[in-house]
Amino acid sequence: MIDKRATLIETATRLFHERGFWDTPTALIAREAGVANGTLFNYFPSKAALVEAVYLSLKQSWATHLQAAAPASGSVHDRLAGYWHGAIDWARAHPDRYALLGQLKLSDEIGDGARAHGIDMFGATLELIGEAMARGELHPIEPALLKALAEAQIGAAIEFLVNHPDAMAADTAHTSFEIFWRGIAVAPTGD
Repeated sequence: MIDKRATLIETATRLFHERGFWDTPTALIAREAGVANGTLFNYFPSKAALVEAVYLSLKQSWATHLQAAAPASGSVHDRLAGYWHGAIDWARAHPDRYALLGQLKLSDEIGDGARAHGIDMFGATLELIGEAMARGELHPIEPALLKALAEAQIGAAIEFLVNHPDAMAADTAHTSFEIFWRGIAVAPTGD
């Protein structure tokens, strides 16, 4: 059985990337998904609700990839490095989805509830950071600032790899993470 909701989200994701979400009518999404326009509104009461569903679908895909990429145990450094590498790997594997996610993050169509839910999907990462701060392993940085810094530096590494296709992705991910790590980690005594 075909999951019409998932099909509509996938179709909208593709069309939003190709045409922009402002220039993609719901009738086109429904037609491309093989459903009646009214059926789309059975699943999403408005286009804004569909845009939020696409946003959350992309965030979930990214969060799932990060969780799978990071070791379940080990040092904070190694676990955060796993998340970092996972973020870069996901963006490189899905450049269209990464670009669309970047656009949607800036959109007024994404409400506060969807934004909060999107952040909650990264709960394991945020929990690890909070615990490391409480133990004094990381500088006590405002979580929103730390998130913004990480996103900016991951974005810079991804942009570098897009513009330098011959660069070694693993080396770039490693170097960019180590620079970030030096900024957030409390140096052990004697360093």
